[in-house]
Amino acid sequence: MIDNKVDSFLRNLMSDGVPKETQKMVMGLSRWGKQALVNIYDKNSDFAKRAAIEENVHRFAVDTSKHLKIYHYTKVGSLIKILSSGSFLISSSTLMNDPDEFKWANKIGKEYLRKTGANESEVAAFQEMIDLQPFKDSYIWSFTKNDDSLTLYNVYGLNEQNIKEGVALEFDLNTVMHTLASRNANGKNSLDEFEDGDAYTFPIQVQYDENLQKEYVNPIVEEWLYAYRSCMDDPNDMHEIMVLCAKAMYLFNMAFKNPDLCHEEELRFVTVKIGDNVNKLNASYSPRIRCKITKEFILSAKLQTGNYYSVADLKEILAKYGYNNVQVKQSRLPY
Repeated sequence: MIDNKVDSFLRNLMSDGVPKETQKMVMGLSRWGKQALVNIYDKNSDFAKRAAIEENVHRFAVDTSKHLKIYHYTKVGSLIKILSSGSFLISSSTLMNDPDEFKWANKIGKEYLRKTGANESEVAAFQEMIDLQPFKDSYIWSFTKNDDSLTLYNVYGLNEQNIKEGVALEFDLNTVMHTLASRNANGKNSLDEFEDGDAYTFPIQVQYDENLQKEYVNPIVEEWLYAYRSCMDDPNDMHEIMVLCAKAMYLFNMAFKNPDLCHEEELRFVTVKIGDNVNKLNASYSPRIRCKITKEFILSAKLQTGNYYSVADLKEILAKYGYNNVQVKQSRLPY
């Protein structure tokens, strides 16, 4: 019954102007190849609804037109370096604390492949597709809407001697987005104008819900498997399908994280670099991009409870570098 519906859909699809040779090739495809084509052209298929890149970007995006307060957690020692240099260094996605960073959707995908009966060579081919993605030169600046997080202080606020130095820096969402987008674009106003050395930036609200993650990843992975198994019979269509799957997985790897990390409540600005030179420092060792800041960029600073530095200490540090309008606060947390 399902095969009949698939064949009927494809015949109707090819009813106008499709050469007989193409029709014969399509109708001679395996059930996997046929289903892959149906999933592409049937706008109501799970794949079509989950693979639309533009819609997904909006689905997981943060509305940066709003002037919301967002917070970045770091150490006072790191803040001193930021103030003295007048810039933040934003790390490559390959340097994140989470070992599954930019890999979580891929991990879900490989688990689903095995559940659907994919063999290990197919799983390896899927991994190769992930490894060869063209957007790997990406950088993440992480924030949260939580202004006083015990977990984030403990993760990002302890120095090398395990002494508390944590500080939550307050920013304006709209200002951060405008600053990153305009400076990384090097004055370009449209993506059509971008070239090597430029970069584009977009904001994402990280998704931790496991059911939502699988709802998006599984149809993409299934479609990729159908196309991979049929690429010898219809290389052009199946290659195009696999490219669409790769793009979708790239976005999901940026937007999805381990549900066990949901306490981070992370929103992130992702910068994707074109070419080889967007203010990169020490590229051979520790790839980062630089975001220059003004004296008005940091709005407030909240010190972790039990901090080595006092409120007076931090005010003095800020004043030394001309940041006289930053409000310094003490955490409300008991410890």
